[in-house]
Amino acid sequence: MSSKKQTISKSDVEKTVRFAKKNPVLAVIIALAVIGLFVYQSIADNADRVTVPMDGLYVHYIDVGQGDAELVCCDGEYMLIDGSEPSASDGLVSYIEDLGIEKLEYVICTHDHSDHCGGLDAVIESFEVETVFTSPYTGDSKAYSIFLDAVEAKGLEAESPELGETYKLGEAEFEFIGPVQEYDNKNDNSLVMRLSYGDTSFLFAGDMTTNAETDLLDDGANVKCDVLKVGHHGSSGSTGYRFLYEAEPSIGIISCETGNSYGHPHEEALSRLSDADVTVYRTDLDGSIVIFSDGMSVVKK
Repeated sequence: MSSKKQTISKSDVEKTVRFAKKNPVLAVIIALAVIGLFVYQSIADNADRVTVPMDGLYVHYIDVGQGDAELVCCDGEYMLIDGSEPSASDGLVSYIEDLGIEKLEYVICTHDHSDHCGGLDAVIESFEVETVFTSPYTGDSKAYSIFLDAVEAKGLEAESPELGETYKLGEAEFEFIGPVQEYDNKNDNSLVMRLSYGDTSFLFAGDMTTNAETDLLDDGANVKCDVLKVGHHGSSGSTGYRFLYEAEPSIGIISCETGNSYGHPHEEALSRLSDADVTVYRTDLDGSIVIFSDGMSVVKK
């Protein structure tokens, strides 16, 4: 059976014009209804598409309570750095899913403390993951063991990245600059990563203390950055003056929980950040924080 092609004749147009002149209010209502239908259909057609903008670089410092989790988005590629406590895993997975993300090019575990790796097993199980990086110096904490089990079950391997080697995420590049040696303090064994996009850069300091910061600087590492993920949740034992003046960040992000038992961030760290003219944002006060880079400058969205 053939279908008859529908055409609009001159008489149809004239009838519509006459109707609109006689019933202007009704004509407007009908027109708005038709426009609304087209808008609804457009939204429905795009409902399953990724909602993260594709222009520039976006770094989400996710509010996961007393822990760390940063999501980096660039040109349709995604990287998660740390995953907070096990209790935060559902919220973390939902945050990523709500952005329409199905695949993570990289999952990075900076070190084996549960406030950094505790929710990563749920992330590994929930998303397609390309590469997993972890510190070369790790222990056998329960949370870390569960994370490794999830990696193995997914047919992946937790790799230790080479310091100084460049990796790509869309048009962004990143390299690991620490730790430069093994420490008794597990916080100092944190992977330290520097991400660059155009003329802008971001530094993720894990939980390293001033001890590891000094070794990093003595080793000649480039810590220059526009945005610093402040070490160890703003602890007094991290983010020393020498490190800050070498890094020269304009923005500092502190990830911590309201009323946490550690008292983070400590006044000593906040004072040093203030002396260095760093604008500080905190997840306990601001919730999840998104920093955008267009390759020339950075801004809080």
